[in-house]
Amino acid sequence: MPNESLKEYVISMRRYFHENPELSFQEASTISTIRKELEGMGLEVHEVKEGGLYADIQGMDGGKSVALRADMDGLPITEDTNLPFRSKNHGVMHACGHDAHVAMLLGVAKRALEMKSKFRGRIRLLFQVAEERPPGGAVSLIRAGALKGMDYVLGQHVISSFEAGTVATFPREAMANADEFRIRIIGKGGHGSAPHETIDALVVAAQFVTAAQAIVSRMIDPFLPSVVTFGTFNSGFRYNVIAPSADLTGTVRTFHREVQEKIRSELENVLKNICAAYGAEYQYEYSEGYPTVINTQEISEIVDSVAEEHLGKGKVLHPNPSMGGEDFAYYLHEIPGTFYFLGVGNAAKGITSPQHSPTYTVDEDTLEKGVEIMLGSALRLLS
Repeated sequence: MPNESLKEYVISMRRYFHENPELSFQEASTISTIRKELEGMGLEVHEVKEGGLYADIQGMDGGKSVALRADMDGLPITEDTNLPFRSKNHGVMHACGHDAHVAMLLGVAKRALEMKSKFRGRIRLLFQVAEERPPGGAVSLIRAGALKGMDYVLGQHVISSFEAGTVATFPREAMANADEFRIRIIGKGGHGSAPHETIDALVVAAQFVTAAQAIVSRMIDPFLPSVVTFGTFNSGFRYNVIAPSADLTGTVRTFHREVQEKIRSELENVLKNICAAYGAEYQYEYSEGYPTVINTQEISEIVDSVAEEHLGKGKVLHPNPSMGGEDFAYYLHEIPGTFYFLGVGNAAKGITSPQHSPTYTVDEDTLEKGVEIMLGSALRLLS
């Protein structure tokens, strides 16, 4: 699209990807489109199975190397907007802004190519699959060498809870580790009129869910953030049948390893004792998810400076870390970098729905600023 302005290009690409979302590890069409765009710019593309693809933009000799990451997967959500470019894939939606991430990184590619005779060093564009589904695509990209030779890494994520025209950065911890647990409580079913002949798994599970709330409030240092959330509770068949089993799933979010291990242990301890009190048995599975996103403070400060130049004073925010999870953490385990948020909410335009909502969208007018901030931060790091 050689005759389009950068803003028009980024918005048109965002709308294309929004209209054609794909689930984690199923992003074949998205990858194909990204490859076509990059090769159309004259770039050599490297594709990684279950990881995504990457390409380099080489400036003048010397300088550092920086990797810029965009994730690309959608979510299993049925879109409920009236957008003319709403999802054509029923039950799949870009409800977290990954369509905008890909579009902005393609915009970065176009601008960087126009400027490559004016900067030293190398910019690597990382287009990653499956951020929404552990184990994620970051690990595969890293194993394939996508960070080889890189000095720094940047990740930018749109977020509707902050107003368009703002950026939110974090000096150190940005996002929590995100674990998952699955529990089955096994009792003895029977007729609803004769509970004394049964072991009511539903009652046991209810007692456990209630008791587990005390783990965070009574067993964890209140100055160390943590969350235990039960997401599903499935039990029973009929109004007059006592349930023989109950299935629970949930998540644990923490920032510190010792807190993570404490909650993991205490969940099973509480479960074991409640089941013993009622004569029930249990199965307990705990899976560690993405680790904590820990930024490099000096690089966060560079993003602060660049964002303030583009957005103005008072537009760079420093909120508390998010309890959400992100596999960008794996990149930061390898090399210095930072992960930050680009505000895309706009109450005046009715853009207020949270991430992962069926009515989620972004203020497209701010996407060009996202390109400028990401590229500007990368160029500052290269120098």
